[in-house]
Amino acid sequence: MELTFLTYNIHRAIGFDRKYRLERIIETCRDVDADIVALQEVDQFAPRSQGEDLAHLIAQNLDMHYELGLNVRLQKGHYGNATFSRYPIEQAHNFNITWGIKKKRGCLITSIGLPHAKIAIFNFHMGLARMEQVRQKKKIVHSDHMERLARVPMVLLGDTNDRTTRLSHSFLESGFRDTCPGKGHNTFPAYAPILRLDRIFVTQQWEVVEHRVVRNKLTRIASDHLPVVARLRLKSH
Repeated sequence: MELTFLTYNIHRAIGFDRKYRLERIIETCRDVDADIVALQEVDQFAPRSQGEDLAHLIAQNLDMHYELGLNVRLQKGHYGNATFSRYPIEQAHNFNITWGIKKKRGCLITSIGLPHAKIAIFNFHMGLARMEQVRQKKKIVHSDHMERLARVPMVLLGDTNDRTTRLSHSFLESGFRDTCPGKGHNTFPAYAPILRLDRIFVTQQWEVVEHRVVRNKLTRIASDHLPVVARLRLKSH
């Protein structure tokens, strides 16, 4: 069975032109036509995004199941990560990976029921500091959730904020594979990307069929990050 995954930091649907345009994010997601979509920086009821519930509106337009994990409380509203799926979401847990007094961060963990299998999605948004990222990665990999889902095919995806690739190598050392182990495929800043901040990691039950960064006229302006897509094949037992 093949599935297409998309990870995308949507920057609250505020583009490089500083305009809030949720329709650009929806159009990008619709064009990719992924089975599982992981979004970061998703506002709920915040004035900067016109007080809208972004995850709900995206799910409506894409006709997908969804879960929203709110991590940051704003003066008005919240924001966090949202995961969308063509298939039923059986369980969801928003795992707090905040380190110390740093900005609140979360990893939204969802169990998704496929016709003949179950998979687990870890949708994360890491912090900016190197040590913060290391601690957050350890929290995820050594969590009870990871242990409970040990036999389930997993996909970990999101915004690493890793400017050095050290965090990515740490995931590899923990037994995960990067869907794009080579160089290039930069995602930030969207208009002229020089850093590969957005990544997808998988367990050994997956075969990587395709990995690509969606770079076109729309995605260069819709957010400050570019979307990343991976098509994965679930290996037969």
